[in-house]
Amino acid sequence: MYCSNCGAENNEEAKFCNKCGSTVAGNTPAVKEVEDNKVIFILAYLGILFFLPLVACPNSKVGRFHANQGLLLFILSVAGQIVLGILSLIAGAIYWLFGAFISFISWIWWILILVLAIMCMISANKGEQKPLPVIGKIKIIK
Repeated sequence: MYCSNCGAENNEEAKFCNKCGSTVAGNTPAVKEVEDNKVIFILAYLGILFFLPLVACPNSKVGRFHANQGLLLFILSVAGQIVLGILSLIAGAIYWLFGAFISFISWIWWILILVLAIMCMISANKGEQKPLPVIGKIKIIK
C-alpha cells in the first residue's frame, strides 16, 4: 500500500506511513467501499446508467458523487445533441454544405463526450472523485 501523502510503500497492515508518519487510509471503511463498488462507479458514466450507484450503495457519498457526475454528463450529451439536431435542421434547409459542417461538429461533440466519460471512468477506477470540467460543481443528486 502506498502513502497518499508522500507516495512511500508501506505494509498492508500499517496504520501510519513509515516515511512521513501520516495516516494510511488503506484500512478505512471508505476505501473498502470504493474498492467494492469500483465497477458500479465506472458504469455510472455510461449514459442512462448514472443511477446504478444510487441503487447499489444508496448511503454512499462516493456513490452519490459518481451518480451526480454521470447524470451531469448524460444531460450534457443529450442537450448538446438536441442543439446540434436543431442546428442541422436549420442549416440543412438553408444549404447542404452547412448541414455537412453541423454533422462534422456533431462527431466532434460525441468524441468530446466520450473523452470526458473515459476521463471520469479512469478517475473512478483510481478511487478519485474528480469533478467534470466546467459543470462538475453542479449538484443535482445530493
